[in-house]
Amino acid sequence: MTEKEYIYRLKKIVSSDFDKFEEFSSLTNSDISTLEEFKLFLTEKLSDLMAKNFDKVLKILYQIDINEIKVRGVMYSNNNYKASLLADLIIERQLQKVKTREKYKRKNIKDLLDKN
Repeated sequence: MTEKEYIYRLKKIVSSDFDKFEEFSSLTNSDISTLEEFKLFLTEKLSDLMAKNFDKVLKILYQIDINEIKVRGVMYSNNNYKASLLADLIIERQLQKVKTREKYKRKNIKDLLDKN
């Protein structure tokens, strides 16, 4: 899978995760094409959301299944770049999901072909 394909899938997943927030409504159709651009977008939006509705951000992180220990590490750190660190955690977790889905999709196709 190419980086562009990963970015496309990440945009779809994250857009779905944050579907209650208008700021993310244009994500799927955006011209973001690199992981760095995606991280910058996500960091900016997370920073805004953390200022407006921090509890909702935590709820979404829980729903996405971000490791709670990692989230606490970010939240209790003295780092001024918490939104950027959370963006990294979201990207890491969502890429894991994309790769896992791709792996099992290929496995299922292979199993179907082997049965025929």
